[in-house]
Amino acid sequence: MGYNANHEISGDVIQTAKADFLGYGYIGISAANVLVRTDPASEQSRDLRKAIATVLAVYRETAVDSYFGESASVIDYPISNTSWAAPQKTDEGYRAAFSQDVNGNDIYTPDMTADERYAAALQAAIGFFEAAGYTYDEAAGQLTAAPEGAKLVYEAQIAANGVGDHPSLAVLTNAAAALSSIGFTLKINDLSDAALLSDMLNAGTAELWCAGWQATIDPDLYQAYHSSGIVGNGGSDSNYYNIDDATLDELIVDARKSDDQAYRRSVYRQCLDLIADWAVELPVYQR
Repeated sequence: MGYNANHEISGDVIQTAKADFLGYGYIGISAANVLVRTDPASEQSRDLRKAIATVLAVYRETAVDSYFGESASVIDYPISNTSWAAPQKTDEGYRAAFSQDVNGNDIYTPDMTADERYAAALQAAIGFFEAAGYTYDEAAGQLTAAPEGAKLVYEAQIAANGVGDHPSLAVLTNAAAALSSIGFTLKINDLSDAALLSDMLNAGTAELWCAGWQATIDPDLYQAYHSSGIVGNGGSDSNYYNIDDATLDELIVDARKSDDQAYRRSVYRQCLDLIADWAVELPVYQR
Protein backbone atom coordinates (compact mmCIF):
# COMPACT_ATOMS: atom_id res chain seq x y z
CA MET A 1 0.00 0.00 0.00
CA GLY A 2 3.01 2.29 0.45
CA TYR A 3 3.40 2.54 -3.32
CA ASN A 4 0.14 4.48 -3.67
CA ALA A 5 -0.23 8.07 -2.55
CA ASN A 6 -3.56 7.20 -0.92
CA HIS A 7 -2.00 4.27 0.97
CA GLU A 8 -4.74 1.98 -0.33
CA ILE A 9 -4.46 -1.24 -2.35
CA SER A 10 -5.72 0.63 -5.42
CA GLY A 11 -4.35 4.05 -6.29
CA ASP A 12 -2.08 6.10 -8.56
CA VAL A 13 0.63 3.42 -8.95
CA ILE A 14 -0.99 0.06 -8.35
CA GLN A 15 -4.54 -0.76 -9.38
CA THR A 16 -6.36 -3.78 -7.95
CA ALA A 17 -9.68 -5.38 -8.77
CA LYS A 18 -11.63 -8.12 -7.02
CA ALA A 19 -12.63 -11.29 -8.87
CA ASP A 20 -15.05 -14.03 -7.89
CA PHE A 21 -13.57 -17.36 -6.83
CA LEU A 22 -14.33 -20.45 -8.92
CA GLY A 23 -16.55 -21.96 -6.27
CA TYR A 24 -19.03 -21.18 -3.51
CA GLY A 25 -19.99 -22.15 0.03
CA TYR A 26 -23.16 -24.02 0.89
CA ILE A 27 -25.07 -25.93 3.57
CA GLY A 28 -26.12 -29.41 2.51
CA ILE A 29 -29.06 -31.48 3.71
CA SER A 30 -29.11 -35.21 2.98
CA ALA A 31 -32.39 -36.36 1.41
CA ALA A 32 -31.62 -39.88 2.65
CA ASN A 33 -31.21 -38.79 6.26
CA VAL A 34 -33.66 -35.90 6.61
CA LEU A 35 -36.97 -37.29 5.44
CA VAL A 36 -40.47 -38.38 6.40
CA ARG A 37 -41.17 -42.13 6.37
CA THR A 38 -38.95 -43.76 3.73
CA ASP A 39 -39.26 -41.66 0.56
CA PRO A 40 -36.65 -38.88 0.21
CA ALA A 41 -38.53 -37.46 -2.80
CA SER A 42 -41.96 -37.20 -1.16
CA GLU A 43 -43.63 -33.83 -0.71
CA GLN A 44 -43.56 -34.26 3.05
CA SER A 45 -39.83 -35.00 3.03
CA ARG A 46 -39.20 -31.92 0.92
CA ASP A 47 -41.37 -29.83 3.26
CA LEU A 48 -39.30 -30.97 6.23
CA ARG A 49 -36.08 -29.94 4.54
CA LYS A 50 -37.64 -26.66 3.36
CA ALA A 51 -38.65 -25.87 6.95
CA ILE A 52 -35.03 -26.14 8.07
CA ALA A 53 -33.60 -24.42 4.98
CA THR A 54 -36.01 -21.48 5.28
CA VAL A 55 -34.74 -20.62 8.75
CA LEU A 56 -31.11 -21.14 7.76
CA ALA A 57 -31.52 -18.94 4.69
CA VAL A 58 -32.70 -15.83 6.51
CA TYR A 59 -29.49 -15.62 8.56
CA ARG A 60 -27.05 -15.82 5.64
CA GLU A 61 -26.61 -12.11 4.97
CA THR A 62 -25.64 -11.19 8.53
CA ALA A 63 -23.24 -14.13 8.78
CA VAL A 64 -21.54 -13.48 5.45
CA ASP A 65 -21.19 -9.74 6.09
CA SER A 66 -19.77 -10.36 9.54
CA TYR A 67 -17.21 -12.94 8.40
CA PHE A 68 -16.12 -11.57 5.03
CA GLY A 69 -17.08 -7.89 4.99
CA GLU A 70 -17.02 -6.81 1.34
CA SER A 71 -15.04 -9.88 0.26
CA ALA A 72 -18.07 -12.11 -0.31
CA SER A 73 -21.75 -11.95 -1.10
CA VAL A 74 -24.81 -14.14 -0.55
CA ILE A 75 -25.89 -16.29 -3.50
CA ASP A 76 -29.28 -17.89 -4.10
CA TYR A 77 -28.66 -20.68 -6.60
CA PRO A 78 -26.30 -23.68 -6.29
CA ILE A 79 -23.83 -22.48 -8.90
CA SER A 80 -20.83 -20.16 -8.81
CA ASN A 81 -21.38 -16.58 -9.97
CA THR A 82 -18.35 -17.05 -12.21
CA SER A 83 -20.41 -19.27 -14.50
CA TRP A 84 -22.23 -17.95 -17.53
CA ALA A 85 -25.12 -20.20 -16.49
CA ALA A 86 -25.60 -18.54 -13.10
CA PRO A 87 -29.06 -16.92 -12.78
CA GLN A 88 -29.03 -13.14 -12.45
CA LYS A 89 -31.35 -11.02 -10.32
CA THR A 90 -32.68 -9.43 -13.51
CA ASP A 91 -33.75 -12.83 -14.89
CA GLU A 92 -37.45 -13.62 -15.02
CA GLY A 93 -38.52 -15.75 -12.07
CA TYR A 94 -35.35 -15.14 -10.03
CA ARG A 95 -36.03 -15.71 -6.33
CA ALA A 96 -33.96 -15.55 -3.19
CA ALA A 97 -33.31 -19.04 -1.85
CA PHE A 98 -36.15 -20.43 0.26
CA SER A 99 -38.10 -17.17 0.29
CA GLN A 100 -41.57 -18.64 -0.31
CA ASP A 101 -43.91 -20.29 2.18
CA VAL A 102 -45.64 -23.66 1.89
CA ASN A 103 -48.40 -22.07 -0.24
CA GLY A 104 -45.96 -20.48 -2.67
CA ASN A 105 -46.37 -16.96 -1.31
CA ASP A 106 -43.44 -14.61 -0.75
CA ILE A 107 -42.33 -14.68 2.88
CA TYR A 108 -40.76 -11.24 2.88
CA THR A 109 -41.66 -7.70 1.84
CA PRO A 110 -39.06 -5.06 0.90
CA ASP A 111 -39.87 -2.87 3.90
CA MET A 112 -39.33 -5.55 6.57
CA THR A 113 -36.72 -5.00 9.26
CA ALA A 114 -34.21 -7.75 10.01
CA ASP A 115 -36.17 -8.88 13.08
CA GLU A 116 -39.38 -8.97 11.07
CA ARG A 117 -37.68 -11.14 8.47
CA TYR A 118 -36.45 -13.56 11.14
CA ALA A 119 -39.95 -13.84 12.59
CA ALA A 120 -41.50 -14.31 9.15
CA ALA A 121 -39.02 -17.08 8.29
CA LEU A 122 -39.80 -18.93 11.50
CA GLN A 123 -43.54 -18.65 10.88
CA ALA A 124 -43.07 -19.99 7.35
CA ALA A 125 -41.02 -22.86 8.75
CA ILE A 126 -43.88 -23.81 11.06
CA GLY A 127 -46.10 -24.07 8.00
CA PHE A 128 -43.62 -26.40 6.32
CA PHE A 129 -43.25 -28.51 9.47
CA GLU A 130 -47.03 -28.93 9.69
CA ALA A 131 -47.22 -29.85 6.00
CA ALA A 132 -44.50 -32.44 6.64
CA GLY A 133 -46.69 -34.04 9.30
CA TYR A 134 -45.29 -32.54 12.50
CA THR A 135 -47.69 -31.82 15.35
CA TYR A 136 -47.66 -28.15 16.34
CA ASP A 137 -49.27 -26.90 19.55
CA GLU A 138 -50.31 -23.39 18.59
CA ALA A 139 -51.14 -22.36 22.15
CA ALA A 140 -47.69 -23.36 23.37
CA GLY A 141 -45.93 -22.35 20.16
CA GLN A 142 -44.13 -25.69 20.11
CA LEU A 143 -43.62 -28.66 17.83
CA THR A 144 -44.60 -31.61 19.99
CA ALA A 145 -44.25 -34.67 17.75
CA ALA A 146 -42.51 -35.69 14.53
CA PRO A 147 -44.06 -37.85 11.81
CA GLU A 148 -42.85 -41.38 11.17
CA GLY A 149 -39.26 -41.47 9.99
CA ALA A 150 -38.57 -37.86 10.99
CA LYS A 151 -37.21 -36.35 14.22
CA LEU A 152 -37.29 -33.26 16.41
CA VAL A 153 -33.49 -33.30 16.59
CA TYR A 154 -31.00 -33.16 13.71
CA GLU A 155 -27.26 -32.53 13.66
CA ALA A 156 -25.22 -30.23 11.44
CA GLN A 157 -21.53 -30.90 10.82
CA ILE A 158 -19.18 -27.98 10.31
CA ALA A 159 -15.39 -28.12 10.05
CA ALA A 160 -14.68 -24.90 11.91
CA ASN A 161 -11.40 -26.17 13.41
CA GLY A 162 -13.16 -26.77 16.71
CA VAL A 163 -13.00 -23.03 17.44
CA GLY A 164 -15.91 -21.68 15.41
CA ASP A 165 -13.82 -20.37 12.51
CA HIS A 166 -16.20 -20.79 9.58
CA PRO A 167 -18.38 -18.34 7.60
CA SER A 168 -21.48 -20.53 7.94
CA LEU A 169 -21.23 -21.08 11.70
CA ALA A 170 -23.27 -17.97 12.50
CA VAL A 171 -25.95 -19.19 10.09
CA LEU A 172 -26.22 -22.46 12.01
CA THR A 173 -26.02 -20.82 15.43
CA ASN A 174 -28.73 -18.24 14.75
CA ALA A 175 -30.98 -20.76 13.03
CA ALA A 176 -30.55 -23.23 15.89
CA ALA A 177 -31.62 -20.59 18.40
CA ALA A 178 -34.69 -19.70 16.35
CA LEU A 179 -35.70 -23.33 15.81
CA SER A 180 -35.18 -24.06 19.50
CA SER A 181 -37.86 -21.52 20.33
CA ILE A 182 -40.46 -23.75 18.62
CA GLY A 183 -39.22 -27.04 20.04
CA PHE A 184 -36.92 -28.16 17.21
CA THR A 185 -33.26 -28.89 17.97
CA LEU A 186 -30.45 -28.33 15.48
CA LYS A 187 -27.26 -29.63 17.07
CA ILE A 188 -24.00 -28.13 15.81
CA ASN A 189 -20.90 -30.31 15.71
CA ASP A 190 -17.77 -28.19 15.20
CA LEU A 191 -15.18 -30.60 13.81
CA SER A 192 -11.52 -29.90 14.50
CA ASP A 193 -10.49 -32.06 11.53
CA ALA A 194 -12.09 -31.46 8.12
CA ALA A 195 -11.24 -35.06 7.16
CA LEU A 196 -13.92 -36.21 9.59
CA LEU A 197 -16.54 -34.41 7.52
CA SER A 198 -15.29 -36.10 4.36
CA ASP A 199 -15.54 -39.44 6.12
CA MET A 200 -19.16 -38.76 7.09
CA LEU A 201 -20.10 -37.65 3.58
CA ASN A 202 -18.47 -40.69 2.03
CA ALA A 203 -20.21 -42.96 4.53
CA GLY A 204 -23.55 -41.23 3.93
CA THR A 205 -24.11 -40.54 7.63
CA ALA A 206 -24.23 -36.71 7.68
CA GLU A 207 -27.66 -35.12 8.08
CA LEU A 208 -26.64 -31.50 7.50
CA TRP A 209 -23.18 -30.14 6.75
CA CYS A 210 -21.30 -27.03 5.67
CA ALA A 211 -18.85 -27.20 2.80
CA GLY A 212 -17.86 -25.63 -0.51
CA TRP A 213 -17.74 -26.65 -4.16
CA GLN A 214 -14.92 -25.89 -6.54
CA ALA A 215 -16.15 -25.02 -10.01
CA THR A 216 -15.09 -24.56 -13.61
CA ILE A 217 -16.12 -21.79 -15.98
CA ASP A 218 -18.25 -24.27 -17.90
CA PRO A 219 -20.85 -25.73 -15.52
CA ASP A 220 -21.46 -29.45 -15.31
CA LEU A 221 -23.99 -30.61 -12.73
CA TYR A 222 -23.40 -34.30 -13.43
CA GLN A 223 -20.90 -34.99 -10.68
CA ALA A 224 -22.86 -33.53 -7.78
CA TYR A 225 -26.50 -34.03 -8.76
CA HIS A 226 -26.91 -36.93 -11.20
CA SER A 227 -28.30 -40.04 -9.47
CA SER A 228 -25.31 -42.11 -10.66
CA GLY A 229 -23.19 -39.98 -8.36
CA ILE A 230 -24.95 -41.06 -5.17
CA VAL A 231 -22.40 -42.60 -2.84
CA GLY A 232 -22.27 -46.34 -3.52
CA ASN A 233 -23.86 -46.19 -6.99
CA GLY A 234 -20.55 -46.71 -8.76
CA GLY A 235 -20.33 -43.22 -10.21
CA SER A 236 -18.64 -40.07 -8.94
CA ASP A 237 -19.66 -40.73 -5.30
CA SER A 238 -20.12 -36.95 -5.04
CA ASN A 239 -23.91 -36.73 -4.91
CA TYR A 240 -23.88 -36.39 -1.13
CA TYR A 241 -27.41 -34.96 -1.23
CA ASN A 242 -28.86 -38.30 -2.38
CA ILE A 243 -30.94 -36.67 -5.09
CA ASP A 244 -32.46 -39.38 -7.26
CA ASP A 245 -34.62 -37.62 -9.83
CA ALA A 246 -35.13 -39.03 -13.34
CA THR A 247 -36.20 -35.65 -14.73
CA LEU A 248 -33.12 -33.95 -13.32
CA ASP A 249 -30.90 -36.73 -14.68
CA GLU A 250 -32.33 -36.29 -18.16
CA LEU A 251 -31.91 -32.52 -18.12
CA ILE A 252 -28.30 -32.76 -16.93
CA VAL A 253 -27.44 -35.18 -19.74
CA ASP A 254 -29.28 -33.07 -22.33
CA ALA A 255 -27.30 -29.98 -21.32
CA ARG A 256 -24.07 -31.94 -21.58
CA LYS A 257 -24.80 -32.97 -25.16
CA SER A 258 -25.60 -29.51 -26.52
CA ASP A 259 -23.12 -26.88 -27.71
CA ASP A 260 -25.83 -24.18 -27.80
CA GLN A 261 -25.03 -21.99 -24.79
CA ALA A 262 -28.43 -20.29 -24.71
CA TYR A 263 -30.17 -23.67 -24.69
CA ARG A 264 -27.83 -25.01 -22.05
CA ARG A 265 -28.39 -21.97 -19.83
CA SER A 266 -32.14 -22.54 -20.05
CA VAL A 267 -31.79 -26.24 -19.21
CA TYR A 268 -29.42 -25.56 -16.33
CA ARG A 269 -31.93 -23.09 -14.90
CA GLN A 270 -34.52 -25.88 -14.88
CA CYS A 271 -31.98 -28.10 -13.11
CA LEU A 272 -31.26 -25.47 -10.46
CA ASP A 273 -34.98 -25.01 -9.80
CA LEU A 274 -35.41 -28.78 -9.38
CA ILE A 275 -32.48 -28.94 -6.98
CA ALA A 276 -34.02 -26.10 -4.97
CA ASP A 277 -37.33 -27.95 -4.79
CA TRP A 278 -35.57 -30.98 -3.31
CA ALA A 279 -34.32 -28.60 -0.59
CA VAL A 280 -31.00 -30.38 -0.18
CA GLU A 281 -28.66 -27.44 -0.70
CA LEU A 282 -28.69 -23.90 0.63
CA PRO A 283 -26.21 -21.71 -1.28
CA VAL A 284 -24.55 -19.38 1.21
CA TYR A 285 -21.65 -17.32 -0.09
CA GLN A 286 -19.57 -16.44 -3.14
CA ARG A 287 -16.10 -15.15 -2.31
